[in-house]
Amino acid sequence: MKARPPSATELRIVAATVVIGLVVGYVLGLWSALSGWLKELWHFLGASTSVPNWLLGLLAVCAIIVAGWLGTALRPTRDARPRSPISTQDDFFNIRWRWSYDASGGVQDLTPYCRRCGHRLVLQDVGDDRPAGRYECRCDRCGTVACEIDCPVEEFESRVLQKIHETTG
Repeated sequence: MKARPPSATELRIVAATVVIGLVVGYVLGLWSALSGWLKELWHFLGASTSVPNWLLGLLAVCAIIVAGWLGTALRPTRDARPRSPISTQDDFFNIRWRWSYDASGGVQDLTPYCRRCGHRLVLQDVGDDRPAGRYECRCDRCGTVACEIDCPVEEFESRVLQKIHETTG
């Protein structure tokens, strides 16, 4: 994912924060302390042992850069995209069912399709006076009635899931 450039408002907030930080540093006398620390650092780097300290500092910076580069190169990479679920299909009850598996192996996106034309089936209530109701799985494209269901929809879906588990092991 690409990073978006900062907006004008965000840039103003950053600039205001920097200015406030500089003013607070001046008021609290932090600039003189920073200046003293920088002078000490300059004298240390200018001093000499058997190897000049500035060379030791340069080698330390190079070592830090190489260590960071190796750390990022050797770190295991993660997929930027999540794994796509495994999709599959099978025919049960005169219907072509398509589904996928989630990361834990459970069935998801269970969808009925017409075996004749491949179009998605629509569940229509035929209207019966029984409490469970009666439904048809009908294709809107070719008009085929794939099956009639005379039980609650949840029970029928449970039967399909049971068939999937029986065939896939």
